[in-house]
Amino acid sequence: MPIMRKTLAQLAEVNWPSLRTAHGTAEHVPVALRALACALDSSQLFEAYWLLDNYIVLQGTLYESAYFAAAYILDILLSARWAPLRVAAYDLLIEIARGVPDPERPWVPPPGAPADLREACRGVIGSGLAAYEPDLSSEDPAVRRRALDLLTSFEDPKSHLKRLLARIDPGEDAEFARLLERAKREL
Repeated sequence: MPIMRKTLAQLAEVNWPSLRTAHGTAEHVPVALRALACALDSSQLFEAYWLLDNYIVLQGTLYESAYFAAAYILDILLSARWAPLRVAAYDLLIEIARGVPDPERPWVPPPGAPADLREACRGVIGSGLAAYEPDLSSEDPAVRRRALDLLTSFEDPKSHLKRLLARIDPGEDAEFARLLERAKREL
């Protein structure tokens, strides 16, 4: 399955004002995605992050805009070189992957998307699973931890992840070593 990422140049393909967030329409989401992708310092990153978090996903509740935003966040993650931006993108993807749909807001899937919003979002994020694997060896501890967290959010029926995790050296990072051991036990 190809990675279901979309570039910021494709933002106009989505009718954002017609989509819902936790606090109204998603008309601000394209601006927030651009701001996230272009953040140059921690202040800009923080501001952009919070224009997405608590809107497309709020306290574990998914809104339909999360499905559309996930492909752009995935592209931001895979394009970013700056570790704090990668961490922010991972955090958003983790929240979306673990979220559950708002039962009060029915999901009307676009053509080709699964009928369940959670399944649809996880399909987008799961399309990039192999692309997250190199981050398990990242020099940045926060990136490594987020990659592990996201990868272990998905079931691994072929034990690929179990074999992959067995080869990862946590180095001097005691916290990552603890998380890695826990992930191995839980698989």
